[in-house]
Amino acid sequence: MSFKPGHKKIGGRAKGAVNKQTADLHETAKRLNCDPFEILILFAKGDHEALGYEKFNRKIFGENVVDELTISPELREKSAKDACEYLYPKRKAIEHTGKDGEQLLPSIEDFIKLSKK
Repeated sequence: MSFKPGHKKIGGRAKGAVNKQTADLHETAKRLNCDPFEILILFAKGDHEALGYEKFNRKIFGENVVDELTISPELREKSAKDACEYLYPKRKAIEHTGKDGEQLLPSIEDFIKLSKK
């Protein structure tokens, strides 16, 4: 039996439905009352209080005492980048070609040949 345009699909998972593994992950997060995305955003914000951390970690090196931020700028940056993957679509690389797929710019070899003339 061939399908005609507009014919209703028979069987399969409905569009937008999550698979079993993803559903299990959502259920576990819900059961533990944990929203991983919210935690990621709190790290990106550097909100140590909401995460239950002290603002600084005290480190002692001999006689020197150093207070370091619990949530470092590097961790905040990584968290922000990771969160962006959920908020914004990734852009596909665009290949720039001319008419019928020809190069728009000469290759380096062609450029060197042209510059020697």
